[in-house]
Amino acid sequence: MVVTENDPGNERRGDSLERVVGAYVSGVITRRQFMRRGVALGLSVPAIAALLAACGGGKAEPEAEPAPSPTPPEATPEPAPAETEELQPVVGGSLREGYDLDFSRMDPINTNWYDPGFFTLYDAMITNDPDGNYVSQLAESWEFSADGLSATFKIRPGLAFHSGRALTSTAIKEVYETIQDPKSGSPLGSLASPIAGYETPDDTTLVVKLNHPYYDLLNVVKTGYWRIVNTETRTRLGEDYAKNEVDGSGPFTFVEWIPGDHVTVKRWDDYPGSTVPYFENTGTAYLDEIRWTPILEAAQRAIQIEGGEIDTLHAPAFQDVDRLTQNPDLNVLTFAEWSGYILTTNFKKNPALEFADLKVRQAISHAVDRQSIVDSLLFGHGEPLYGPITSADLYYNPEVEQYNQFDLAMAQDLMGQAGWKPGADGILAKGGQKQKFDLTIDNESFSKELGAVIQAQLKELGMDVGVQSYDRGTFFSKILDEPGVDMSMFFYLWPVPVDVVILFTHTKTIPVPNWGYASIPEVDAAIDTWQNAANAEELQAAGQGFHLAVAQHLPIVPVVNRKKIWVHRKNVHGWIPHQWNLYPYYNDVWLEA
Repeated sequence: MVVTENDPGNERRGDSLERVVGAYVSGVITRRQFMRRGVALGLSVPAIAALLAACGGGKAEPEAEPAPSPTPPEATPEPAPAETEELQPVVGGSLREGYDLDFSRMDPINTNWYDPGFFTLYDAMITNDPDGNYVSQLAESWEFSADGLSATFKIRPGLAFHSGRALTSTAIKEVYETIQDPKSGSPLGSLASPIAGYETPDDTTLVVKLNHPYYDLLNVVKTGYWRIVNTETRTRLGEDYAKNEVDGSGPFTFVEWIPGDHVTVKRWDDYPGSTVPYFENTGTAYLDEIRWTPILEAAQRAIQIEGGEIDTLHAPAFQDVDRLTQNPDLNVLTFAEWSGYILTTNFKKNPALEFADLKVRQAISHAVDRQSIVDSLLFGHGEPLYGPITSADLYYNPEVEQYNQFDLAMAQDLMGQAGWKPGADGILAKGGQKQKFDLTIDNESFSKELGAVIQAQLKELGMDVGVQSYDRGTFFSKILDEPGVDMSMFFYLWPVPVDVVILFTHTKTIPVPNWGYASIPEVDAAIDTWQNAANAEELQAAGQGFHLAVAQHLPIVPVVNRKKIWVHRKNVHGWIPHQWNLYPYYNDVWLEA
């Protein structure tokens, strides 16, 4: 059963058949809740029963509930389907999860990437529920002042770090101040620039003072890079933090990180519990342990979950999705994805390549046949990106679709206008400089396939592109060490794509993480508008304006977006990936014997 949760734009908080089915299959709602919501959508009881039979799985009923409301008059009421025997959560066991990328050091303040383990080791101020709403995690409530110049968060009392230190407003203030310190190496430090300071009138109150209205603050504090770490432990360990010790407040504690091999965490028995509204389990975790394994060879991911070597999986090879869907032991969950593959053209490293010339960047973009990539490499499980943001996002602007369409003749004409002419070997040249450069990628198998396609498509334009692939750590060292690389391909993964694309494109973030050294006034102006938005409506308009500015001026070249696909064996319960968080939480997860 494939469940698709594709709910773009402002409709994200409305109910839909796709959302109800997705919530049931992934264990968010029970059979009775499924029936009630199905009736509310106008479905007859027989239709609901057929859907339940097709879905299978679902979540055991916690207690007896009344039957669903009567069906509409035009439908004929029939008895509800028989309930299956109630299953009770089992304490114990080790969850084995396969992942498509290697893991970074799990320090939220300074890391290249944040991984699923962050959602077990650390808590954020707030998070998102399966409908996209902001809900409490460390903060019980929050509000902006009438003038938009402060935000007050009320912190849940009685919280603590794994080490035993009290998790108070002061401890959170220390984290946020460290993020803002340029010496910290935080990739999101620039997103804190609108913050003027913090006040902690008591242990459960944090007031964030703002230089100007900054409604995007809520999007920032929920991310992995703003999760709360004990700065005392982090300072004591220095560069060794998160290599052998992690001090967060999540329901699991750190065991070990072996780069290229695995990450493991174990249950924290002193966990004070959670108040996240959609969690069923408000106490300590059920699982003894979780072990994540990177499976960089895409074809192996399906093989391992089919063979029972792993219990859950992120990102099977796209050609394997249909086969996995037919496996009676598995559930396949497909969601719209906010992220995407982008090309970064370095404005600084080799000026003779003229990547700073908009015509050259436009030519590269028009030479990329995005739809053929979606069809041939993603097997339809994705979409072309004509701007930097997927159509699933709240801030998507359909006007971008007039830009960056595949048109090889236009690409060749643009290079000609820029003064580049093909030589005898077909490679474009100007003033003795050939369009010959390297494309740097990571060594995950799909990235290598996509890199080869980009190489071939740019060859049709007259560019001689070599592809260099590296393990993830070396990849980041190559692109981040000044002056970087000529061109890189990167898959960004972020719950609010405007914020992450800002990091790649703002003049203020040169050289990290704007490793392409792009400096474009129109893009900077669009970023300023976004960061001064005072409410949800202004943020919506600013997001659409930024999207358009990037599509027009191409500080990065968007390529394609892939679907987010998760797979789990049916003996796994309470594992609830959803569209609005990058990773699932594991508080509710238990394994049926």
